[in-house]
Amino acid sequence: MTRFNSTTTTSTINRPVAAVIVKRGPCGAVANHSIDTTLHSLHRKPNSSVYLLVKKPRKDHAWGFPQGGVDPGESIAEAALRELREECGNDIKVRLIDTVSPSCVYQYRFPDEFIRKSKRPFTGAKVEFMQAEWLEGQCAPDNHEIVDFAWLTLEELEGYIEDKGYKNAIFSALKT
Repeated sequence: MTRFNSTTTTSTINRPVAAVIVKRGPCGAVANHSIDTTLHSLHRKPNSSVYLLVKKPRKDHAWGFPQGGVDPGESIAEAALRELREECGNDIKVRLIDTVSPSCVYQYRFPDEFIRKSKRPFTGAKVEFMQAEWLEGQCAPDNHEIVDFAWLTLEELEGYIEDKGYKNAIFSALKT
């Protein structure tokens, strides 16, 4: 497992966060269909693997994998699957590659202004990424937490993910 930190201190109280990296492997060309090249299409890049990236309604660091806070008593795997359903709908079905250990972890400190305004005890987050294989169905954003999505190759992900620490964590896990 790969761990990356971004300006954490010993006084950081991290919020536990689960994320899911959904991968659709190569599927070959669809018979009797022209290849849909739009970023929303599951059939784009049929000879390559593509990953589901979602966009949150904010200006900075908007694109990432489906993720959210871990509820009390919930495992990282359970939280990752719940967040996928909440953000992307019930239509998309996946199989977790490993239900126990995350493939990578990214920790970071929240901006000072956010910490001052927040009524929560957390000063940072610990994001644990679970990898999943896409089985069927399509992402249907809730248009509240998630406003857009894309199925992207590993090379394309780099242009969407802005945070360097986040990018280092996931690319280290995905390139192994």
